[in-house]
Amino acid sequence: MRNDERNKEVIVRSFKSAVLVCLFLLVCLNWTAWSGEGFETELVRLKTADGVGLTGVLCQPHPNRISAGVVMVHGYSGNFYSGIMNFLPEALADCGITTLAINMRDHDRCPKKNLFEENLFDIAAAVDEMARRGYSHFFLYGHSMGTNRVLYYLAATQDPRISGVLLSGPPGNLFEWNVSVFGQETATKVLRQARDLVAGGKGDEWMLINLGPLGKALYTANHLVSLRGPETVSDPFKNIARISKPILIVHGLSDRLANPEVAERLRNSAAAGAQVTVIKIAEADHRFRGHRQELVKAVSRWLLKQLNL
Repeated sequence: MRNDERNKEVIVRSFKSAVLVCLFLLVCLNWTAWSGEGFETELVRLKTADGVGLTGVLCQPHPNRISAGVVMVHGYSGNFYSGIMNFLPEALADCGITTLAINMRDHDRCPKKNLFEENLFDIAAAVDEMARRGYSHFFLYGHSMGTNRVLYYLAATQDPRISGVLLSGPPGNLFEWNVSVFGQETATKVLRQARDLVAGGKGDEWMLINLGPLGKALYTANHLVSLRGPETVSDPFKNIARISKPILIVHGLSDRLANPEVAERLRNSAAAGAQVTVIKIAEADHRFRGHRQELVKAVSRWLLKQLNL
């Protein structure tokens, strides 16, 4: 009974979060464009190749003189309007760079059932939208688990339209992250339970997963195995080795959620001759609270350098 009660509690919290997100989107339904000082924002609706509807916000400088766009991808439980996605798009617009921050199909704290590899469809839809709007230089930006998403997209597709990749607060291999939080025995036990369910044809069965500092969440066994299993395509150290485009990694040295040492390991895992720049910001946490300007400076300078501006 206790497990049933916990599951019901998590479902109720997840439902409330989903309702709040829906209310937010309803407010935005009639929002086509809003002009601020030197930039415009527009609500964008996308449809992925596998038929999933997504929502995002395009933030572009006004007037727009640079044909460069950045697709911004949030991390676990994130969205396009909070955290890094809340302030960085406007800051980049001040530098003349357009951004499209999207809600991935598993955004916010809803129960998770998608497979990690489905991130490819979401990012592709955003890149295609930027191309449709006439942008010719594309960059991918991922924060937290979003770093794993964008590295996988480029490694899997080798999309020639992408000019470079920006990463902030990368957590590294997701199974290894769980080992660092819960220990090898517990992390292995949870993964084994999920793999047994998948092997038994019960991959859609829900599991209440402890995420430590991130709280608890409902995952299907399929979802968990796609993130942490030995055959996962989410491993950033393997994916970065398949990328030849320039890469920027920014990490806060006071990040308690994602180990700052991951930045160096990613650089060391990159392909031979790859242009990987690592910038570490002293006292910055996972969201760069109190250090936003340092993040903006690092990202904008790197982008402008790539564009020869």
